[in-house]
Amino acid sequence: MIIGRAQRNGVSVEVVPGGALQSLELAPEALELGAARLAATIEALVRAAAAKANRAAGEAIREESGELHPDVLAALGLPQDDADADTDDTTAVEAWRR
Repeated sequence: MIIGRAQRNGVSVEVVPGGALQSLELAPEALELGAARLAATIEALVRAAAAKANRAAGEAIREESGELHPDVLAALGLPQDDADADTDDTTAVEAWRR
């Protein structure tokens, strides 16, 4: 099973491709963030983890089926190239906050 993971500030999430949440863990430090910041952190981490899971799913599909037309990848909701491959959890969280 392909799982995307991200963590920050005591919050850990796991999602499958497409972003469906599989696991959410909150350490005591996460509860000190306050409601609004905790919610924003969770949302940003789910997006970052989903991006990782989607990239992994796209790679798995390309390995099994060869290169697909970008329109097919887009229809599947998968990245069309590796342009976002260098994006990490921190970058995604900071970009989301802007």
